[in-house]
Amino acid sequence: MADGPEPYHRGWVIATHEGIAAPMKALLSVSLALFLLLGCATDRDRLMRDKYPSYPDSIKRAIDESYLVAGMDQEQVYLTLGQAMCKKQVQRKGKQVEVWLYPPGGREPCLTAKHRVYFEQGRLTEWEVNQEVK
Repeated sequence: MADGPEPYHRGWVIATHEGIAAPMKALLSVSLALFLLLGCATDRDRLMRDKYPSYPDSIKRAIDESYLVAGMDQEQVYLTLGQAMCKKQVQRKGKQVEVWLYPPGGREPCLTAKHRVYFEQGRLTEWEVNQEVK
């Protein structure tokens, strides 16, 4: 019997050469990063292809020029501002609303985000910019 691990185990080839581990880890890391990036781009591309053409001109213009319009749905806000840093349910003015938080956010981004976007029943109702956060 040879020293070290056997080269085969249950039908799988086991690499025993130390020089293979680092390149394999790097390849897996790059593959994962590309998958995540393409997944995000694909969602936006899908919305732009499937939904954007049906939006009113005023909403298309807002998306193209990156500004918000009261009454936008969550997909339209996503197309305008991108992915929120955090999303959570909060009480605001006596109502349960969803708030999306955008960077920069400092040490605790879900508490100190600069931009806050509020939704009631999936529609944009208001937004604010915290001038104290830089």
